[in-house]
Amino acid sequence: MGQTLVDLGAPRDGVLLAAALLVPFITWSIMKRLRRARGVLSRYPWGGAVVDLILFPTAAYGFGVLVIHLFSSFDLFGAVGPARQITQLLIFLSVASGCARIAEIWLVAQDQSKLRGKLSQMARSVLHGLFLFVGLIVFLIVNDYSPTKIYVSTGAAAALVAIVTQQTLGDFFSGVALSVERPFNIGDWLRFTDGEEGQVTDINWRATHLKKWDNTTFVVPNSQLARLSFTNLHGPSHVYAPWYHIQISEKVDPNEVNECLLRAAKRCISVLSEPGPVARLVDGTRPPYTYMVWVHFENYPAMFAGREELYREIHQALQSNGISAAAEIYEVRYNSPGGLPGPVQSSCKLS
Repeated sequence: MGQTLVDLGAPRDGVLLAAALLVPFITWSIMKRLRRARGVLSRYPWGGAVVDLILFPTAAYGFGVLVIHLFSSFDLFGAVGPARQITQLLIFLSVASGCARIAEIWLVAQDQSKLRGKLSQMARSVLHGLFLFVGLIVFLIVNDYSPTKIYVSTGAAAALVAIVTQQTLGDFFSGVALSVERPFNIGDWLRFTDGEEGQVTDINWRATHLKKWDNTTFVVPNSQLARLSFTNLHGPSHVYAPWYHIQISEKVDPNEVNECLLRAAKRCISVLSEPGPVARLVDGTRPPYTYMVWVHFENYPAMFAGREELYREIHQALQSNGISAAAEIYEVRYNSPGGLPGPVQSSCKLS
């Protein structure tokens, strides 16, 4: 069956046939390295994937034609049979790789939030590995090999490898679980319980890489990350909606304060107008009263510059209306060395 599928009989004009099949592939490979071609392929990835799917198998066929022609020329007929099978295997694997590339483009197209329009290294490895595995199984079936016998013969070796690389396999399968569950995407910001923050730049078979604010890389093994608690602050395309509290004297009319805070938030360029900002009195049970300003920023990183702008606008709005933030009063009591109660001292802290 394999003989009829890939009949490489090494004809006399085998070199010309191989050249006819290899030259388009080589030309295409060189073109893809040009800057202008890379720009076009980034805009139209489907076209490049289809061309790869066509040229890669034909190049494998052409390479097989050339090798078998050379073997026949040097009377190495014993190597012709293995060369045919290797060529056929390369054709199956190249088709599987091309299909995996098309599947990758389709998956990226389903989620436009992915950073730089690509899957993580972990997801790409699993996807391409799955397609290559299917291509290998099809090759074995076409050539009347029994996959079951191969599984049995390699079972003991696989078990030994699993024992030796237990921690590595734990990281790998944790990475697979994270890629399937997708609690975060490439480009999302994560905040851990210890206060560490970082932007996810890649997920590979062993660890997840995060870029911190100081431009350093924070590497977390996948098995450890799967057990950690973290907050997903999301990426560039996700709106971030924090709220801020300010304390104002109870003597000021709450309606006036709310109007003042709302006017200040609406003057901020970095604050989104839709959804609009909200100002509320959240605690009027004890002086000073606590007010909340709830705003929306374009994303989490945009919050830092926007927060400073919001603070400035609130300061100016309050001062222009003769209002100032209230001081929070604390009483500190302590005992004198003789055990008698000491004096009471008052201190204040601006909230």
